[in-house]
Amino acid sequence: MPTPAEVVSTFEKRITTTLALHDELIVAVNQKKRQRSLETMLAEQCVLGLAVLWEAFVHDLFVAFIVARPEICMRFHRDKITQSIEAKGKPLIKWVRITLPPSLSRDQIELLVDPDGWNITARSAEDLAKRANQLLTAAHAKKFSLPVPDRAFLDLITAIRNYLSHRSSGSLTATKQRLRELAIADAASPLNGNMTTIGAYLKERPGTAVHSRAKLIGHMLSGLSSKLI
Repeated sequence: MPTPAEVVSTFEKRITTTLALHDELIVAVNQKKRQRSLETMLAEQCVLGLAVLWEAFVHDLFVAFIVARPEICMRFHRDKITQSIEAKGKPLIKWVRITLPPSLSRDQIELLVDPDGWNITARSAEDLAKRANQLLTAAHAKKFSLPVPDRAFLDLITAIRNYLSHRSSGSLTATKQRLRELAIADAASPLNGNMTTIGAYLKERPGTAVHSRAKLIGHMLSGLSSKLI
């Protein structure tokens, strides 16, 4: 079972690989008939891939933390079961004993935190912090209570991922709102700017930046990951 530091290292390597492959593809479409459209598509695909990598990383990091210190996670689920029994019939709790093992395997943890077999995810940075407080020790959980600019950044990435996944009008509206919130939270962020279409926004290189926003997102996610251990 990898340690939290190893989980972060693996994620950073995956980000580096993804951005290197993106660069190669950008070179490959140079001077093609539909170069601008291809660049837009590549920027969108790159960021969607980065967002998926981030979700997998959060899941793996949570599991690694729980393996190292499972007591908070087990207590949380024991209390949930106790509350459920009490809600159905309080006298029953006198006859029920919940016995927990001293340690858990990765498979047991994943089954415990999500019996349906999905990753440990959160709809927002606030939800992520709440999830951490439920399942992790205080020392680990507090790392997920991110500064406001980082929270706004993560919420924007989640919104972009949602839009790129199904391209609904509602998700586009939500993404633009998250971008406005980022501008308030972090006026100096290179991700600030006009968003007419998300693809054009992602492939643009803002101001004096040396990378497109798509690549900047990758570098920013990598930097954020190291703050969580």
